[in-house]
Amino acid sequence: MKNYLFIALFICSLFLSAGCTEEKSGEHNSTNNALDSADINQKPSVQSEKIIKGKIIKIENDMLLIADTEDKSGLYQISTKKFLGDISKITTGDIVEIGFDGTILEIYPSIIANVDYIIFLKNGEDFVGLYYDILMQLYETDLELNSGIDFIALDLTKDNNLLDSEKTALLHLLWSKTQKQTNLATYEELLSENFITVEENSNYAQFKTGILFRLETSELEQGKFTFNAEKWRSSLGAYFFTNCEARKENGTWVYEIGAEMIS
Repeated sequence: MKNYLFIALFICSLFLSAGCTEEKSGEHNSTNNALDSADINQKPSVQSEKIIKGKIIKIENDMLLIADTEDKSGLYQISTKKFLGDISKITTGDIVEIGFDGTILEIYPSIIANVDYIIFLKNGEDFVGLYYDILMQLYETDLELNSGIDFIALDLTKDNNLLDSEKTALLHLLWSKTQKQTNLATYEELLSENFITVEENSNYAQFKTGILFRLETSELEQGKFTFNAEKWRSSLGAYFFTNCEARKENGTWVYEIGAEMIS
């Protein structure tokens, strides 16, 4: 499918997806509680050949999954062994700096090798974890719509919060959980490639082999934003979360579904 962001099927299985939350409160901290600068704000003693700055997407099994915040496209795995300071003080959404000799192992996600240091830079927003929880709740609602699918398309053209690298990370987390091929695509793009077909007489449209997620968000303002989410399979098969709100409570992202609709 041209111009789509394909998630490769050969993926290092170091990162398993977390389950979604209930009310819907996730472990998506945007600020840490009174970080001790002596514990976390340490400086490297070496000068590295290459430096990458990225947002922490996942912490698991002494590895970090990092979305590059500068070239806005890279997704990397990296061992936590060279983290300077108390790694228990960092969380998903935080921004870190990685110094290394330039060696990157080209699997997916790529592995940063020969690391000199990892340092904490600042707190950030874990939008990827929040979006993952929202989409997985939608995925697990009305499971009949998922019957027989082999891939998931995700339309984020009306999202106002994610970098391209974070969109890549979100696709990776969805793949890890569902084991379905995941792509960025709009309805129109799927239609042009004949993934969505329309019956000539009835105008009935359907996505025979997949589902299309649409997520539309407002801009973050005063610690909250609104959103609508949709899972679409056909003209007569779709599920919607509408008039929803995500907000920070005590440094943690939570969300509420305003209404649910089915067609």
